[in-house]
Formats: sequence, structure tokens, C-alpha cells
Amino acid sequence: MVPSIKRPEAGHLARELASRPAKPFRTPPRSSAEADSNFGMRAVNQLPPCFPRCAGRFLALAILTLATGSGAAAQSSNAPGLQGHEAPPFHQPGGAESEGARNTFVDLPPAKLLKAVPELKHLQPEESQDVLPQILMRVGATVASFFDTFSNVTCKERVISALATRAGEVELGYDLHFNYVALPVRGADRTSLREFRTDSRGAPVPPQSIQGIVTVGFVSDLKHFHPDYQSDARFRYLGREVMNGQDTHVVAFAQRPAVARHPAFVELGEQRGTVFVQGVAWIDPESFRILRLWTDILQPELSVGLLKKTTDVEYSEVTFKEGGKTLWLPREATVSGQMHGYTFHNHHHYSDYRLFSVKAEENQKGP
Repeated sequence: MVPSIKRPEAGHLARELASRPAKPFRTPPRSSAEADSNFGMRAVNQLPPCFPRCAGRFLALAILTLATGSGAAAQSSNAPGLQGHEAPPFHQPGGAESEGARNTFVDLPPAKLLKAVPELKHLQPEESQDVLPQILMRVGATVASFFDTFSNVTCKERVISALATRAGEVELGYDLHFNYVALPVRGADRTSLREFRTDSRGAPVPPQSIQGIVTVGFVSDLKHFHPDYQSDARFRYLGREVMNGQDTHVVAFAQRPAVARHPAFVELGEQRGTVFVQGVAWIDPESFRILRLWTDILQPELSVGLLKKTTDVEYSEVTFKEGGKTLWLPREATVSGQMHGYTFHNHHHYSDYRLFSVKAEENQKGP
């Protein structure tokens, strides 16, 4: 059994890093002798022996891509038996879908679901699924509008990352500032976004240049509720819960691996794995915007040593000065997990969102 990982506690390294100002990211120098003083990381020790190495250069231990729109290779949009806007399969206890997946959030009994998702401790459970089709229709329309009207966006991002042994001994850690960029990619997939980071000079930051666990793709993660992709998952209405002082609808979902077109990806050196996700969404009952989204992987990805990964994203309203445009975008994101016997914890904070001009996009070549 995989040991549970407390969230959002990051351990003593993250607490220490959070108490100090972050350094802006700077592209690693070519000389390994210069790297230690110029790379802009804190508390970086030697790489754990189970992770790949690259002599004389910094190397990302693992790159976790949470959605295909953030730069991973997109899956075919013509999955067998699926067409756009197909009605999503709802929770049917004992049905064919649930026979082989009784441990998903859609199928777990309340006590086990609460253990898996402690944030549901104040949930007012509801057994009836009568309201689920209406909720999915309304939230689907909201998510579709979000992607259809999405503009080029950039913001400031601070990432605090820690990698530790199961005993709590810290192996690696960094506390860095980036510019985070999300650009719509027009095409057949209406939810496709390109998410990447740049440094203080505006130069793209390749994920491989960061020594540690790299996580990306939080803006795109809403696509699970898009009408085009609701058929890729099963859904269950859990009830209502007050979240941060606001009443919400709570809906669980689990991707259907046989047909899901947007899995998440994990890269470890030259190895690449695929994971499918389940999750819980807290939804505003008036605007039907997703206020919070927590996802977990359906199964370990042993090819890259990923045993566990949970992602918790909180969204907030952002009104831009340019034309008064409003989008709901990530405010905080926390990713925790276990890989090759090590635990990792990444905390992301986003601020100062700005629209990204077309001219800037032409000059801003991503990695």
C-alpha cells in the first residue's frame, strides 16, 4: 500500500524556503563550475541515485504534465465510438463501467471517499443524481465559454518545491520566480492551451533546465468538464459543501481509460508514462464556475516510478484592465506525490495576471 501524503504541508524545507524571498529564475550556465552560484536554487544537494543524471548540467528529475494542452503530445480527437457532445455516462452503481473501477471517487462509499479526500469533511451528502445532468450542462457551458474566449495571458508565478525521502530527509528543493504564460492554440481541439514559463528576461525556461520535480498545466485542467470531453469520464453528484465561506455543488469524476483523450503525462529522463485521473470539483451554484479542482491519478505509473500524485487547484476571478475582460484562473496550486520512494511537494502561487499581446506572442518562442 502506498503511504498517504499530507497536504498542503510541504515539510521543513518548504517552510524554510517560504520564509525567504524567492530568486528569479536564470537559465543555467554552461559551465558546471558556474552553476552552483548562478542557477538561483536553494538547498540543492546531489541527485538521488534512482533518478537520471546528466553530467555537468542540471536536469529535471521529472516533468508532470497535467493536461495535453500544456505542451504534451495531443491524443487523437477521433477516439473510437466517441463524438463531440456525446452524453456523459453518469454514476450507475453496479454498472458495466463501475465493475472494473470500484475504487474511483465516483464509486467509493462516503466513508472511504472522505478518507481519500479529507476536504470533503463538511460535505452534506446527496444520494440522488437527479440534478447532475443539469449541473454538467451548466458547468460545461461555462468551461466551453472560458476556452472559446481565452486570450493570451501571462502572470507572475512563485514555485516552492521539495523532494524528500520517506523518512523526511530533504534531497532537493528550490524556490523560484517565473513568468507563467498560457496561449490558446486554435484548431480542432477547442480546449488546447500552450502553457510554459519564461525567466525575468522573457527567455523560455525549458522544464529540463530545472533540477527537481516540475509541474505544469493547471489552466488547462478544467477541460475535463468541457462538453466535448465529458463523455471521457463518469460523474457523480456528491452533494453540497461550504468552501471558503461559499456554498458549492460538489461533483466527482473519473476518466474512462479506454476512451479518454486527455490523459496526463509524466517524463523521467528519456522515459515517459501516461496516467488517467479522477477528481472532485467544487462548483459555484449560481455562475457554475469551478472554484476548486482536486485530482488524483487512477493508478500508479510504474514505468517512471510514479506511485501517487494529487493536485489541488484553487481558482479566482481575474478582471483585466484591457476591456474589462474577466477570466477564472488559478490562484494557488499544490501538487504532492510519491516517486521512486521519494515524496515531492510543489506549491505554486500566481499573481499579477496580464493579457499577452499578439506582438509579444510572436517574439515569445516557447521551449
